[in-house]
Order: sequence, then structure tokens, then C-alpha cells
Amino acid sequence: MFKVEEQKSIKWPVNINIPKDGGGVKKATFTAEFELIDQDEFSAIYQDGGNDLDMLRRVLVGWGEDVVDEKGSPLPYGDETREKLIKKGYVRAGLVEAYMNCNNGKAAARKN
Repeated sequence: MFKVEEQKSIKWPVNINIPKDGGGVKKATFTAEFELIDQDEFSAIYQDGGNDLDMLRRVLVGWGEDVVDEKGSPLPYGDETREKLIKKGYVRAGLVEAYMNCNNGKAAARKN
């Protein structure tokens, strides 16, 4: 049985590959909260000249306490902190991939 439910937002793991000197990456994970939007609204963002930044401004509505500052203190979600993070290419890439997987019903990759 498939029960159709309206779901406003969902918490989903985001995998980030942080660039390191020498061509390597440091892997990090955090929990993002996304608002799931329908295909019409999603398409309109890009058809109206928008980009991944605009899409994330629309769908990223929060994150968990696993997003911390340099001292290890939780970084509260807000417009200013969201902008700083989504403007970093490697963070944006992870968020876009996580949202697409979440919205398309693709299970998050599990850690071994």
C-alpha cells in the first residue's frame, strides 16, 4: 500500500568533501532540514534564471547541532549563516546532491 502524505520538511544527511592541500578531501557529514517542493516550483526556480543558490535558499530551512564553528560550538541556522555556507562550492555541491536524493526518494548512502 502507498499512503500519500503531505510532508513539509525532512531532516537528511549531507556529505561534504572539504578540499585539502595536495588534491585530497576531508569528509564531513551534517544533518540538513529541507522543505520538499513540487516539480513545478523546482522547475520554475531554474526556468526563471535561478541557479543552485536560489534553489537552496528556497529549500534549506535548517540544520542540526552538528554544524559547528571553528571552536566546536553549534552554529545556529539563519539567513546570514546559510548564505556563507551555500556560497562555498563544496558545501553547495553536497547540499544539492542531498536535496536531490531526498526529494527523489533515493536513500542516503550509509557509512560502514
